[in-house]
Amino acid sequence: MKKILASLCIAVGFTLTNCVSYKYVCKTDERWPDFLGFPFVQSTDRSWIFSMSGDLFIKGFIGNILFWGLFFYGVIYLLGIAKHKVCKIISKSVITIFCIFSLVFIYFEITVFDWRLEWDHDNFKMNYYIQDLDCEKTFKFFE
Repeated sequence: MKKILASLCIAVGFTLTNCVSYKYVCKTDERWPDFLGFPFVQSTDRSWIFSMSGDLFIKGFIGNILFWGLFFYGVIYLLGIAKHKVCKIISKSVITIFCIFSLVFIYFEITVFDWRLEWDHDNFKMNYYIQDLDCEKTFKFFE
């Protein structure tokens, strides 16, 4: 149970950081926010009005948490297999540090940013454009 909770905690923090994500830049006639998320679109980087706000898409956010939760659970499981006592101590301390950093980042994201919750990103239309937008997808890795 500890491994599941630790992996979910780290997954939520990692998902909110957008360290590893796709960045979708849509070409329109006005300044448009960029869409972020890996493997699913989960948020915008900003809104039109205030830079400390954005849209958080619940469907993509939950999908990304499940994806990264399974990934981190596998990593934690593999670290738990170690037989050497020093390796176990190091792996438990690294997992604990990552959980603490994740909790701090989650608190920061909840209190500082003004997230507007939406269910889905509506195929990048944002309720303004009827036709599909042309969006360029780039991979962002710790950028």
